[in-house]
Amino acid sequence: MDRMEFEAIVAQAMLAPSAHNTQPARWRLNGECIEVHADLSRCLPVGDPHDRDLEVSCGAAVEGTVLALAARGAGAEVTLSDAPDEVGLRTIARIYPKASADAEDAELAAEVSKRLTHRIGFAPALKGAFEDWDATHMTLVEDTTQIDWLAKQIDIASARVMRSRAFRSELLHWMRLREGDPNYHTDGLNREVLAMDATTARVAPTVLGGRLYDLLSVLGLGPHLSGEAARSRGAGAIALFHWPANGSMVEAGRVFYRSWLQASARGLVGWPAAALADDPCTRAAVSDRFTVPTDRVLFNALRLGAANGATPSRARLSMRDVIV
Repeated sequence: MDRMEFEAIVAQAMLAPSAHNTQPARWRLNGECIEVHADLSRCLPVGDPHDRDLEVSCGAAVEGTVLALAARGAGAEVTLSDAPDEVGLRTIARIYPKASADAEDAELAAEVSKRLTHRIGFAPALKGAFEDWDATHMTLVEDTTQIDWLAKQIDIASARVMRSRAFRSELLHWMRLREGDPNYHTDGLNREVLAMDATTARVAPTVLGGRLYDLLSVLGLGPHLSGEAARSRGAGAIALFHWPANGSMVEAGRVFYRSWLQASARGLVGWPAAALADDPCTRAAVSDRFTVPTDRVLFNALRLGAANGATPSRARLSMRDVIV
């Protein structure tokens, strides 16, 4: 594999989703082996203290690499690792190209450029968009009453998580609310991606960064400040993702990304609701209500539906930032 081909593979693989769009995955070509590493400077120590989201994000990048190879007619053999290899990096996986690609992988690879996070709400999904779609790692909720309940739980979970000033500070670090921000188009969550109007973007740092949010939260206004229920209720379905409690979250990230690409193939857009899994109380309530097996853990949720408008373009790091 020459350098040009490797960079083309990375260019497609780096379109994988990540928590807060932190893009922690890094790639290295070692002979014929493609190594995927985690850049530990991109951890979220407050929001993700156990590195679950880091591993899920890197797992999506691993799957993105497999699919990028499939787009070029090559299969892949993946060996996972969690060994530190040098200061600031942790080895996630080694990927060895094989002779031929899996047909399903090649089909999903065609969806990579279409997949985007869509936060502005949903239009009614096409008839049959959710039919014959089942997986052991996913519970698909389509009932409108249950979606309404989940929409409320998402807001409750978000409000609980946002009570932490340290969490809000970490979130603000990854928010790009001014177009003059040098990272506006490269990483994090910019104003357009957040579907935030200019006025809200101007006051958000003041509200989130100081005591005002604390006061409003004490007054019970937290769910209203961070609320998304109105848009969440418009989803045609909400997919609840769960994984064996002692299983690899890298592998969980791989199947999460595949499922999102399968949704794209069905004409759907997605909007993660990780707060449901981040907050212990809502995680327990959701797991109980939807009978998630006790040996599995809820690790993410994805609101799904048809796009009701244009989806903002991605913000991505440059190639020189992600190849080590």
